Amino acid sequence: MRKTQAEFFAFDDELRHYADVKISLDFDGGVKVNYNKFGNLLAQKEAIAGKKKGG
Repeated sequence: MRKTQAEFFAFDDELRHYADVKISLDFDGGVKVNYNKFGNLLAQKEAIAGKKKGG
């Protein structure tokens, strides 16, 4: 249970960071462009947005 709690706290910290940054969405850019703006917060990121080039 402590491991799960630690994961929740880590997610909460990252979520708070992205909320504080106030990311602007590009409605003309599509899902792939906007999905990449949220780091590792979203599930299946690579399946939706693809892998970054060179990585």
